[in-house]
Parts: sequence; C-alpha cells; structure tokens
Amino acid sequence: MTLRAFLWLLVAAGWWQQPASTPPARAAVLAGGPAAGVSEQKSFRISGTVVDAMNGQPLVHAQVSISAQGVRDSGQLTVTEEDGRFVFENLAPGHYALYARRRGYLQQFYKQHEQFSTAIIVGPELHAEDLRFEMRPDASISGQVLDEMSEPVRNAQVMLLRRGVALGRRANWQENTVQTDDLGHFRFGHLEPATYFVGVSASPWYAQRMAHQRVTQTDSSGQTTIRDVTNGEPELDVVYPITFYPNAPDISGAAPITVHSGDAETADLRLQPVPSLHMIVRTTAAASSGEPAENENVWAQVTQVVVDGTQMWVPQASNQQIAPGVIEISGLPPGRFNLRLNSNKRGESTWRLQDVQLAGDSEVTLNEVNASGTVSGIAKLEGGAALVPPPMIQLRARESEELFRAQADQRGEFSLKDQAVPPGTYDVVVQPAAVAVKSLSATGAKASGRSLEITGGQDVRLKIVLSEGTGRVTGFALKDGKPVDGVMIVLVPEVPEHNLVLFRRDQSDSDGSFALPGVHPGKYTVVAIENGWELEWLTPGVLEKYLGGGEPIRVAAYAKIDVKVKVQPPQ
Repeated sequence: MTLRAFLWLLVAAGWWQQPASTPPARAAVLAGGPAAGVSEQKSFRISGTVVDAMNGQPLVHAQVSISAQGVRDSGQLTVTEEDGRFVFENLAPGHYALYARRRGYLQQFYKQHEQFSTAIIVGPELHAEDLRFEMRPDASISGQVLDEMSEPVRNAQVMLLRRGVALGRRANWQENTVQTDDLGHFRFGHLEPATYFVGVSASPWYAQRMAHQRVTQTDSSGQTTIRDVTNGEPELDVVYPITFYPNAPDISGAAPITVHSGDAETADLRLQPVPSLHMIVRTTAAASSGEPAENENVWAQVTQVVVDGTQMWVPQASNQQIAPGVIEISGLPPGRFNLRLNSNKRGESTWRLQDVQLAGDSEVTLNEVNASGTVSGIAKLEGGAALVPPPMIQLRARESEELFRAQADQRGEFSLKDQAVPPGTYDVVVQPAAVAVKSLSATGAKASGRSLEITGGQDVRLKIVLSEGTGRVTGFALKDGKPVDGVMIVLVPEVPEHNLVLFRRDQSDSDGSFALPGVHPGKYTVVAIENGWELEWLTPGVLEKYLGGGEPIRVAAYAKIDVKVKVQPPQ
C-alpha cells in the first residue's frame, strides 16, 4: 500500500487528526452555535497578505477561501489584488480554516505541515488581522525512459519515492506513480520541497517466456514415461529489472533528487534487459521423496519489494502449475520478493509466505514453518460483557503498514482465517474509536502493551479486554506566557514503543489553542515543540528529552482535561 492511503486510514480509525481540529470551547463554534459568552454579532474580520515564500513578494490573483467549522454553506472566496491583500468581513465568532491556491504554487492551508494546519480563531480580543500567508512555488521532476536501442519505452510504470519523516520515523515511501506516454516521457508535478527517488518498471515489448511442461507418454509396449519439455527462445526470455535513476538496481544505489520550491528537475533513464529468472516452488508434500503431491492445487502471488513497506506487482511475471504441488514462476528480475503460495488439497486451503532474494534461477520448498497460522480471539469489555454493536478488530503491520481486519460477532469472537497474516510486529486497535484496548494477551505470539509480535507457522489466539469511553484533552501552547500558533503538539503515552496507537498530534491554532479528542484512558505527557515537524518523534529516545518540559496528565473515560503547555525549541 502507498503512505497517503495509510494516512486516510488513520484518520478513519481515529488515530490521526485532520487539519482542522476542534479548538477549546471559549473560542469555538460547534454545530453552528457561538462559543459560551460570545456575542453572535457578525463584526469580526480575517485579513492578511499572500506572499511568495521564497522572496516575500505579494502574490496577485491568488484565490483565498475560508470556511467555518460546523457551519454549512459558510465558505467564502476572494482573489488578491496587486498588493496580495485579502479581507473577509462581517464574520461571526468561530473557528475558520484558511486556504489558498494559485497557478504555479502548492495549494495549502495556512501554516500547513503534513496534514495539519493552523486554524484562525475569530472572537473578542483575538488577533485575526494582518496575517502573512506564505505560498511555496511548486516543483516538478520529469524525464524520458529509453530502452537498450535508445527507443522510447511506452506505458512504463514510473515510481516517485519520497524520503522524509513519516509517522514519526525516517522512511522512504511511494509518493506517486505515472505511466510514460508514447514518447517515453513522464512528469511529476506539484511537488513539495523534499528528497525524491525515481524508479522504473517495464517489460520489453518483444519478450517471450520459456514454458516448461511435464509430458506423460505411453509407447506401443504400454510403458509410460514422464519427461519435461521446454518451449520458447531463450534469447527472448528477458526482463527489465527495476531501475532507479540514474542506473541502479535498488534504492541503495539510487541518486537522491533534492527538490526545492520552484525547481524543475530532470531524471532520464535507460533500461537494459537481463535474462528472466525462473523459480520452482514446491510444497512440503511435493518435495518429500521427490514425488508430486497428489490432488494438491497450488498458485502463487509474488510482489517485488521496492523499499521496506513498499511493494509492487511484477508486470512480466507469470506462473503455472507444472505438476501437482509444484509451480513455476517465470519473468522475474533479480531482487527481493514476497512470495505467497496458495494451496488447496482435499478442500482445505492454506497459505505459505516467504521472503525470497533472487540472483539466479532457483528452487524453493515452502514447508509448514512458512505456513500462515490463523489469527483469532475474543474481545470483551472489562466486566466480561460483549460490546454492542460488536467491534472491528484491526492489526496494523509496523513495517509494511498493511492493515488486517476482522469483524467480531455478538459474543465478541473474531477470526482472520481468510487472511494470511505474515510474521511481524503489529499494533492492535479496535473500532469504534470510543472503545480502547485496555489489555492484550496472546497464545502463539508475544503481546506487549497494545502491540503483537507474530513469528508465523502457528495459530495465534488473542484475548482483548476493552474499556469504553475516551477522553478529550484541550489546552494552549505558551511561549514566555503568550499563546503561540503553528506549534506541534504531541500526546505521548506511557511506554510509547508498545502503544503507538495511543499517540495523538495537533497543531496549535491562531490563539495558541489545540484539541486532542478520542484519547484512551491512561497516563500521558503533553509536549509542545516549536519547528518540530522534522523530528523523528517515534524513534526511541527522541521525545525523552522533551518529556521533562511537558505536562503529565492522567486521562479517564469521558474526561475533559484542559492544560497549558510550555513551548520547547527543537533539541
């Protein structure tokens, strides 16, 4: 799966806040109503200047819009003049998202960082005038893909990978994918300043696969012989390996492309064919005594690992069962692959998973150690009662970010028997978001806090104890006793490495306020970090230096906690 899709999953799961978070009650307008003690008179303004973030020059013809949270049809739009100024008048007190767009610039919310931004809080004694809205010129990476004969490669898959901090860790992830046109050209536009890598996957138009077939023949005397037959032209059984700019087989040898605002970078690539690799895969029964596994049908799924957490289908790969329990996968380039072998024998289906590194033709035997066990369990409330309606159980893989789901029944029982959960470390979370995992225990796997380590090859049984009711933490980020906007707020749980699903983040609004809803009961520390958006905050030890300057809190079910947090500089 890509990172953008995963962030939306987190939003849906309640693990991640959207850019416009609900502010404290003293300044908020909820469901169209005014904040307590605030007049409904529409006498307030939001004004400012849109400027180029690189040179500070005012931007003409920028479209600026606002919308009030919880108020339907509250959107307003204006266009800046030569001086870059914008004004919204006759506004009611409330919480407004401020947004700007202009040709040649990135569309963005006010002081946007990742999916967070600073909302403008309008009301008595609150400053919402003379704002400076900095817009960054967008950037691009384009190029052409040629083959070994300097001819354009059409319909090649071109991947744009980005390096940065994602979910608190330094990582590489897939930002976008496009196809080359008839001339082999591609382009990635509207790019943010960052470090990128470009990789290409394609198949030679002339390639033909060598086919192996097991043939049974009976001669005139009645004697039966079995022989393997190979069809095809070996010189045409070729593939293009994944190629990273400028000419590397994997990301470790790729040249990083550092893009600044307004840059137009070029990344041309040339592909060279290599012999197609073939992999013979046998099940345990097929490998024993060298005899085929009778009545066993197998089929394979293979994906190539581009970087950890990012995989892609191999466009030129094909597989066929050449004997019972034996399958041949052809059209593979050198590299690292995730192999999933599906098997059905006497009506019973199993999965076997294995990480495979290919440098040449090979044979793989998948035994029961690689077989996927079934993950099942029960989830009930602290008192032993089943939750109504039944919860959805989710396992999120930390490395690949893959999500596995199972719907519990009326008794709280659930099973992922139709999903092959590979070995790895998983964070366990339940839906609805108002329900928390209070404790987790397991047989067949290791449970620590709200995380689960699965080694594979055996069934896993989970026991999840749920607690109902989440709290809400609101407050203000203060520097020298004054509110500060645009600050990263992090709610750090106790024993963070085993409770990643309990983290919450926000960005302080124009009055310094922030809100962290859906907080599960437990002990936390609230920290406010200025210019902390590039911190690898989930890396062990990074946040420890900030905890002493934060505010410790204990959240109970349905609690509402208000806290003032001192803003700390990045360390």
